Amino acid sequence: MSRESVASQDDSRLGDYRQLSRPDRLASRGLFVAESRHVLRSLVVGGRFRLRSALLTEPALDELSEVLDELEPDIPIFVAPRSLFDDLAGYRFGRGCLAIAERGSPLLAPGLIDAATGRGGRLVVLDRVANPDNVGSIFRNARAFGAAGVLLIGGGDPLYRKAVRVSMGATLEVPFVGCPAWTPLAETLRGAGFTRLAAVVDSNAIPAAELAERFAGRPVALVLGGEGAGLGAEVLAQCDATTTVPMASGIDSLNVATASGILLHHLAQLS
Repeated sequence: MSRESVASQDDSRLGDYRQLSRPDRLASRGLFVAESRHVLRSLVVGGRFRLRSALLTEPALDELSEVLDELEPDIPIFVAPRSLFDDLAGYRFGRGCLAIAERGSPLLAPGLIDAATGRGGRLVVLDRVANPDNVGSIFRNARAFGAAGVLLIGGGDPLYRKAVRVSMGATLEVPFVGCPAWTPLAETLRGAGFTRLAAVVDSNAIPAAELAERFAGRPVALVLGGEGAGLGAEVLAQCDATTTVPMASGIDSLNVATASGILLHHLAQLS
């Protein structure tokens, strides 16, 4: 661990951190922001994404020192007063922990699908789910209920700062792939033996409580659509079955992240 003290946001070593409000600029350079001690620990321990640098207060450094001691010695750990975080963020920032990491080379859908194939293998497919709160929460649910990975068609960026934070680091641990279109992905899933299961609001769909009985021992890809529009006709036409979360009369839908947690909980009983 290479510890370096900094005292001003104008320090040339903090150039990446001055882009906190412009994640698009960081993304264009293959970088992303991670914040909070829990997320930084997931980033380092997970090992998929390379840490470029970290900016910590003294208390945060003390708490994370055991993890950070395992880093390559050339990765700088900047130590700063808490007020510097407020200057960089533009608001009162109480976490005392920021990091810049490299996005690295993207994973490929066939590899992720092959790795998930097997008895009770489960994947999540997100079709145009853009809200970072929902993306982060769905990843957190995917990790909690043992999904092998997430495939995203359009929609949000799992490495967007808020998505990473809301996921509690799950987007750094659960493998994911961005896919350009549904049809080729649907064919790849079918060829690998996955049941393509669409989440819908339809009383005729399979109730969540029956999923374990219906699909025991079969790999399943749970397909979720963005709030409002839901899943389009093209996506539904290439799914093998539909499922729903029964609700009280007069309620038209659940938040997609909430629905994902309920459905993934039941799918977790497959194996």
